Amino acid sequence: MNNTQPKIDFKAKQAEFSAYIRNPNSQPCPSDVAPQRMQMYRELFFNNVEGFLSSNFPVLHKILNQEQWQQLAQDFFSQHQSTTPYFSEIPEEFILYLQNERQIQADDYPFMLELAHYEWVEMALSIAQDILPEKSKPQTLTQLQKISLSPLTWLLAYQYPVHKISPNYLPIEAPEQGTYLAVYRDKQDEVKFIELAPMSFRLLQTLQEQQTKPISDCLKEVLPKDSSEALQNAAIGALQQFLDKQLIYAE
Repeated sequence: MNNTQPKIDFKAKQAEFSAYIRNPNSQPCPSDVAPQRMQMYRELFFNNVEGFLSSNFPVLHKILNQEQWQQLAQDFFSQHQSTTPYFSEIPEEFILYLQNERQIQADDYPFMLELAHYEWVEMALSIAQDILPEKSKPQTLTQLQKISLSPLTWLLAYQYPVHKISPNYLPIEAPEQGTYLAVYRDKQDEVKFIELAPMSFRLLQTLQEQQTKPISDCLKEVLPKDSSEALQNAAIGALQQFLDKQLIYAE
């Protein structure tokens, strides 16, 4: 008697299992697993992902009604092919899904992607592995001072004022002027955001493009050639505040 059991194609079984877990409405339940058990697995996987999304995108979660949020989470869960096994990287995968894969819905907020990115930044910076330089000694900046941008300062530019969005503020059209923000992590590992004027944003951008340079070079790149002494002093004053907050460092 031949007792040889037929070989099981584990990859095919895994694909069948995951297909049903992702979207039970369009994929058949594996024939060798009880439907009740598959439903339990499915709820466990989906609830873990949905819970992680709601905790990392609390404002987006709050401004959507329950049906909208569940549809968004389900579409991400069923359609997006994540490239990472780590839960901490799911928020970035969600950003990629919104940016490249999601079919725009009639009731989508126009700022959805920008808001999600803004919320993702806080988590991403909190776990970034970059190391802060030694804190600059208290000093008064001059044009000859060389400064550099902290590796834990990220510059953000958005069409919408994403830092103000809430259930009570849901803009439908972008303002004429964009929103400029800096997010940074200080020595206490606290992540903070500040809103920037266009000039301040450009000053910090010059450091992002070239990490260390004299303040005089920054001013030449940002200010008009015939800028007044008062305007130059205002720019230096802005940099002084950034130094005090640890967004930049001075040599």
